Amino acid sequence: GGGLHPLVEAYTVGEDYRLDGEVLLPYDLKASGAHASMLQKIGVLTAEELQTLKTALTEIEELWKKGEFKVTPSQEDGHTAIEQYITEKYGDVGKKIHTGRSRNDQSMTMIRLYSLEQLREVKALALKLASAAEARLPKLNDVAMPGYTHMQRAMPTSVGTWLGSFAQGWKDAAKVLDGAISVLDQNPLGSAAGFGINGLALDRAETAKLMGFATVQSNPMYCGLSRGMFENVALQAMSLPMVLSSRFATDMMMFTQQETLFVALPDNFVTGSSIMPQKKNYDLFEIMRANGKVFGSLQMQIQETIVGLGSGYHRDLQCTKKAFIEACQLATSTLGLLKEVIPALQVREEKLKAAMTEDLYVTDEVYRLVAKGKAFREAYGEAKEAFFKRKARQEAEDSKKPRL
Repeated sequence: GGGLHPLVEAYTVGEDYRLDGEVLLPYDLKASGAHASMLQKIGVLTAEELQTLKTALTEIEELWKKGEFKVTPSQEDGHTAIEQYITEKYGDVGKKIHTGRSRNDQSMTMIRLYSLEQLREVKALALKLASAAEARLPKLNDVAMPGYTHMQRAMPTSVGTWLGSFAQGWKDAAKVLDGAISVLDQNPLGSAAGFGINGLALDRAETAKLMGFATVQSNPMYCGLSRGMFENVALQAMSLPMVLSSRFATDMMMFTQQETLFVALPDNFVTGSSIMPQKKNYDLFEIMRANGKVFGSLQMQIQETIVGLGSGYHRDLQCTKKAFIEACQLATSTLGLLKEVIPALQVREEKLKAAMTEDLYVTDEVYRLVAKGKAFREAYGEAKEAFFKRKARQEAEDSKKPRL
C-alpha cells in the first residue's frame, strides 16, 4: 500500500536509467517516431496529434544532445521519461503514444537499432584497418623478418606477410559481421509483450520501412526469444576482429622490446615511467591484449544470462544491456585506435636485417637436400646435425675471444 520498497526499486532498476539516458535514448526516439507515424496511418492518431508528437520527440532529442534531458531512477528507463515529458508538456496525446506496444518490444527495438549501428561501425573499422595494412604492403613485402612459433624464432618471412595476415583476418571479420547484420536486421516493434496485439491492425511493415529494417520479425514470440540471443550473436561476430587485435597487440609487444626493436611507434603513442626516465612503454598494446579477454568475458556474461531461460520475457534480460553496451564501446574504441596505429608503424629494417641469422634457414637447407633426391627424414637429420656442429664450433671460438 505504501509503494515499492526503495531498496527493491534501486535493486531492480539497477543502471537501466543511466544506460538509456546516456546511450540508448536516440534509438528509442527514432522507434517512437516511426511508431507514431504508423499509428496515424491506421487511424489511431490524427495528423495534428502526430505533428505534436514529432515536435515533442525532436525537442527531447535536442535537449538530450545538450545534456539537458535526464532519465531519473524513479522513471526506471528512457521509455517512461519520454512519455512523461510528452504528457506533462502536451497533455493527452502523450497517453496515446504507447498504443499498440509494450515496454518489451519498445526496449527490444531500441537495442536492435543500436546493435545494427554498432555492427556496421565495427565492420567499417575492420575494413579500414585492412585497407590501412594493405597500403603498407608494397614497401614491406620484401623486408625480411624472423617468423615465430611457440614464441621462438622459426623460419624466415617478411614484414609484408606478417602485416598482410592481419589484413586478411580483418577482411574476413567484415564478412562475419555482415552475417550478423543480416540476422539482426528484423523489426521487432509490434510484437508487444510477445503475443502481438489483438483488435488493432498494426502495420509492422510500415515501421520497418521507417526505421530502415530489412524485414519484419514476423513471429511475435520469436521477437521475445531473440532478445539477448541477438546481442550475443552481435558480440560473437565482433569477437573476431577483437581476437585479431589482441593477437596483433601481443606481436607488437614482442617486436617493440629493446631486445628486438623490429618496429616502433612515434612518441605520442607511448607512455613513460614515474621512476625510470629512459622508459618508453607501449601500454596501449598491454591494455589491448587485456581488452580482448575483457570483451570475451562480456560476451559470455550475456550468453550465460540467457542460457536456460524459457520463451517469453524474463527480467534477467535487463542484465544483458550493460555488458552489451560496454562490449560494443570496447570494440569500436579498440579498432579505432588500431586504425591510427597501422599507418604510424615504423619498421626498423637494420634491426630486422641483423636478426636474419643462420638458424632461420635450416629448414630451407632440409628442402635443398630433398630437391637433390634425399628422403625427407635423412635430409632433416643431416641438416640438423650440420647446424648444431657449426653452432658448437662457433660457441667454442667465441669462448676463446678475450672479454672486454
